Amino acid sequence: MNKEDLKARILNEIEDVEYRYYVLPHSGLLPDYFIHYWDLAEMVSKYFDEPFYKPQKSSADQVK
Repeated sequence: MNKEDLKARILNEIEDVEYRYYVLPHSGLLPDYFIHYWDLAEMVSKYFDEPFYKPQKSSADQVK
């Protein structure tokens, strides 16, 4: 994916999060910002060619 396509995806994701912020609560729904912000952070780090370390979910053994 080239920089222009990635830039368009980043801007689209920002618009999508803003839309959810204003529209979903009026429908009785809550947006899951956590997932979208991690996806946005991953795209931005790719755009700037920086390493990205996304935390992994804990397994059942790690929680015990």
